[in-house]
Parts: sequence; structure tokens; C-alpha cells
Amino acid sequence: MRSNVKLLIAAAVALVLLVGVVVALTLTGGEEEPEETTAAVTEPLSRLLYEKSPDAVDNIHIKNDSGEYDIKRYGEGIWSVTDFAGIDHSKVAIDDVTGHAASVTSQQVAAEEAEDMSVYGLSEPKAEVTVTFGDNSERKMLIGSDSPSPGLTYMCFEGENKVYAVNTSDIDIFLKDKFYFVAKTVYSVRSPKDENDTTDYTKIDTITISRKDIDYDIVLEYDVRQDSDEIITGNSSSHVMTSPVRLDLNPDLSVDVLSKIFGLTASQAAVVAPSEGIFASFGLDDPFAVIKFDIAGETFTLNVGDEFKGEDGESGYFAYAEGIDVIYIFDKADLPWVDIMPLDITMTMITSTYIYAIDTIDVETASGSAHFDLSGDSSDFAVSCDRGDVDEDSFKSFYQFFLRAPAEEIYLEENTEPADVTVTVKSSGGTDVVEFIKSDNRMSVIRLNGKTSFRCRSAYTDRLIENLELLLSGQPLIETW
Repeated sequence: MRSNVKLLIAAAVALVLLVGVVVALTLTGGEEEPEETTAAVTEPLSRLLYEKSPDAVDNIHIKNDSGEYDIKRYGEGIWSVTDFAGIDHSKVAIDDVTGHAASVTSQQVAAEEAEDMSVYGLSEPKAEVTVTFGDNSERKMLIGSDSPSPGLTYMCFEGENKVYAVNTSDIDIFLKDKFYFVAKTVYSVRSPKDENDTTDYTKIDTITISRKDIDYDIVLEYDVRQDSDEIITGNSSSHVMTSPVRLDLNPDLSVDVLSKIFGLTASQAAVVAPSEGIFASFGLDDPFAVIKFDIAGETFTLNVGDEFKGEDGESGYFAYAEGIDVIYIFDKADLPWVDIMPLDITMTMITSTYIYAIDTIDVETASGSAHFDLSGDSSDFAVSCDRGDVDEDSFKSFYQFFLRAPAEEIYLEENTEPADVTVTVKSSGGTDVVEFIKSDNRMSVIRLNGKTSFRCRSAYTDRLIENLELLLSGQPLIETW
């Protein structure tokens, strides 16, 4: 019995020893495990790796997938990409790169002594950044791959195997190409020259749009009627179209055409300091569109060339702003002048003189004429006619029908045929003569102040003549045609 117990004890001891061996093998392993591939946080708190003033930065040398370039300090607060000296730079971009070059903060230590730098993308870094300070000291950073931790990227200093995880937003600037630092705003509101300068630098005098797809210029001019208290119009836009025809602008539809110039910014710079021969490569030797802005006594000209198609599906145009030695790429949405047509931005009314500002209206047709004298305002409006009494409300309806004369299409072919109906409106703001000439294809040509300008359906012309007779005979007018 005693021997059986001894055997059981021995077996138990052997089992324990066997388990111990298995555990030991499991813990130690026969081969060395690979280095940790994620950020092993040995120092969880962020700490400043170095800090100097941006003004202490003398030069930043950047090497990345786009190439190599230097950003050099040329004076107090003045930096420039050395290849682009003399070209305006983006202050925001320059402040960003100099600020992040002057100071670096680690959010984590990924490895105290990394044995394999490729794990962190640092054997072939995305960017190499050498910062030279005014005291001739240097810091050279290597930018690696993104950390599994969101918003962090690996970096190290050249010659060291200590790997940090830094905020991606702090080092993204070093992955940009050199064109990123070129100023992309080509026009902004001018500042007053001094405290006595009362010039309105937001007032556009004229916009002239010349394009290859249309055989006329679109010209928008400041509407001087806005400056007169004596002239009342139904137009609330600050500008009027004077070519190819004269029409009031629709203030809602024309806002981009009038305002996009201020703060006009390109999406990117394509070529800096282009040589004379390179303009043809971008369609700028013979531009598709030339847009001129006369503002506060100065002219700004934008030449628009070939259409740009990006790899990501974005589209735009190559353009060159005269006076700025850069070929830019603009998004389509930022260049409304390249595809707008006159009737896209105008009112449908051929004339917009307010009824209470009118002195007389004359209407002539093949069957005769009628002369109307107008007086008073909304409280005591009165109208008299040389053909007999007319009802004031009916006359207002007739005038409203006339204002609704549809400028359905621009029509510039000369037409000297006699008019089927002529309406002459005289007011303190001047005289408008609108003639309707029935033509072929059931259309009527409209001459405005002697210039062939539009076409509309002849049904409208017929109804206008009919409504004149209904007004004079005291019958209700017909609003449709």
C-alpha cells in the first residue's frame, strides 16, 4: 500500500514538472518575436521636443514625393520658396510651415530604440525636413507612416532610433509641393491709401466679358440711376447690361457675376514665372475668354485658357491674371463669367421705369395712336388720354402687360421694317422707345431705342394691340397670350 502511494506522488511530481516545461516553452518560445508594429506607448503624455521662435528659422529644406525645395527667410517676417522669389506667397501657408518647423511636440513615444525603422515607415520616409536656425543649428526630421492611433503620424530625428507619434496636422504641411506656398488669391478689395481716401474700392464700374463661343461682348456697367433720388426704376441691381443689348440685371441671378471678383482665389498654381512659349500649352496664347474689371480707376484682366481635368474628376480652367506672373487653375464654380449668357442674369422686362415716375406714354399701331398723360403717385394717381377717358386701374394693368413684354431671345440682326406697334415712355430718367415688328416663324422682332435687340412670340404683339383697344373701349384686358 505504501509503495502505491509513493508511485502516485512520483507521478504527480512528474506531471507538475511536465506542465512547468510546457509553460516555460510557451512563455519564452523557440524564436524571437517580431518588433511591435503598433505604437507602444511608453510615455503617454505629450512633451515638447524642441521650441524656438519662427523668426529664428533661417531656412527650411523639404524633400518629399513632389521633389525638393527650400523656404528661406529674407527679412523680418519675410519668407519665400527660393525658386519663387519675387512672387507673392500665401501668408497662411508660410506661417503654418515656419511655425511647425520652429516647434515640434510629441504626443507619444512609439519606440525608445526601434530595431526596424521600416515598421514605422521611416526607412523610406515620406518627407525629410531640415530646419536651419539663425545660430546655424539644425534639426532634421524624418516623416514616416500614419500611426494606427487616429490623427497621429510617426517621426524621428535623423540618426536616432527613438520614434515619436506626432499630430498629423503638425506635419502635413511638410508633405506639400512648393506650389502650395504661392499666393492663390488674385484679386481682393483694395485698402484705402490713407485716412483721407474716400474711394469706394468695392464699386465695379464696368465688367467686359469677351468669349470665343459668342460673337459679341457682354458688358455690365454701374447703373448711375442708383445715384439719383429723382429717378425711380423697378430695378434693384446696382448694375445694368449695356451689351449686347440693354437690360436691367436680375439682382439674384447676377450676384456671382458681380461679386466673385472680390477674393477671387485659384485652387492651385500650375506654373510660376512662365516663359513666353509656355502659354500656348495652356491655351493662354489665344485665350478662350478675357474678362476685364474696371474698379476704382484700375483695370484687372483675367485671361482664361484651356479647360482643366483633374485625376479626381475635378474640372476647371487654366487662367492668367495680368500683373501676376503665375498660371493658375481655377474651379469652374469660381469663374461664372466663362459660361453665362445675357438672359441668364437679366430681368425679363425690357424697360423698368416705375409708373409713378412716368410723364407720358404714346402707343402707335396701324389703326391709330393714343397719347397718355400721367400724374400723381400711389395715393392720387391720375391718367388722361387724348382718345377719351380711361380707368386708372385698367391703365395700370395695360402698363403691367407692356412691362411683361418677353425678351425671349437675344436677336441682333438688323431689321428696318416698320413697327406693328410702338410704345414710347417718357420720364425724368429719359425716354425709351420699344418697337414690335412681326416677323416669320410666328416671332416678333423687338427694337429698343432704335437697336434690334430681342425676339418674342408674335402672339404677345397681337395681344398688346388688342389690349390697347380694350383699354380705350373700357373693356377688361386679357392677361394671357
